[in-house]
Amino acid sequence: MTAGDEPIDAYDVETSIEVRLISLPTRDRLGAAHDRDPATNRELVIVRLTDADGNEGWGECSALNEATYTREWARGAFAALTTDEPVDASEAPMAAAAIEMAHLDLWLRGRDESLATWLGVATTRVPAGAVVGLGDTDATLAAVERLVGDGYGRIKLKATPESFAIVQAVRDRFDEIELQIDGNGSFEAEHVDSLAELAYDAELDAVEQPFDPADLDAAIDLVEATPVPVLADESIETADDADELADRGALTGVVIKPPKLGGIAAALELLDWAAEQGLAAAAGGMLECGLGRHALAAVAGVDGFSVTGDVSPARRWLAVDPWPDLEMDGGWITVPTGPGVAPPPDLQELDEHTVDTWRDG
Repeated sequence: MTAGDEPIDAYDVETSIEVRLISLPTRDRLGAAHDRDPATNRELVIVRLTDADGNEGWGECSALNEATYTREWARGAFAALTTDEPVDASEAPMAAAAIEMAHLDLWLRGRDESLATWLGVATTRVPAGAVVGLGDTDATLAAVERLVGDGYGRIKLKATPESFAIVQAVRDRFDEIELQIDGNGSFEAEHVDSLAELAYDAELDAVEQPFDPADLDAAIDLVEATPVPVLADESIETADDADELADRGALTGVVIKPPKLGGIAAALELLDWAAEQGLAAAAGGMLECGLGRHALAAVAGVDGFSVTGDVSPARRWLAVDPWPDLEMDGGWITVPTGPGVAPPPDLQELDEHTVDTWRDG
């Protein structure tokens, strides 16, 4: 796929850089197998580039508060971005993705062009998808009921080996929704048959990262046991990883998260690969603020995604957000069309929630 009419690194101009660590209060928490009791705040790292004419570009590093999901975490990314050494995308892909986004935002603003237009997005909307964290049956059913009432047609449940009855209860009550589960690597080989049965009984639309990335045999067995897409997330850091897993028969689809992969260019590469292989693809979220959510909504509009992803407004999780949010209507997210990646932030709000700042240039 060729985005726009220039390569993604064509906008590298002389800039000064500001890096902020921010902390935003949350309205809800996403308990998952890798973090069952998440914090009540969301730490993020924000990059601002300014060129010689005073034009700005903004980028978001979406690493989580702690190094539970991947080896990156917000404060570690802040440290990586505030040295005189260039960021190594192979070691810190989410930090590198923030730099890429800021450069792209600056460049697109100079062209008065939206990210969606540059990506060649033809659609004006993408389906919304909500995620529900770990909880007991009553809490999960109540959460799903609220979300369905808000218009979400796809629900993804965070799941563990203790969640089988909860998942089935959700399907029994809400037979009309798209239903997916995400194990975050919490299942083991002994659960293959039960997962295949659940996929059939609960009419699941996808099973995401059920097993530890190292447990390829279990993934292969599940792929053979069910026609439901088995999506790899934590197992994949590059397109080469996906290719190896596909050769082994350990997946039938991929979750594409631009921050985790190192940025939009890497995400497009993986999406192209999935299309060439005839595999399913879903756009994954990282609990971004409005800045990252705008980027996600634009990327999700690119042709090739076949499984409803995690595109929802940032207010689904954040109680405060310096950036304008996505618009949702009737279970659909409007693809952003303003110049750049996202509208600029409310600087006063950003200042109020900034924990630390570093500048260079």
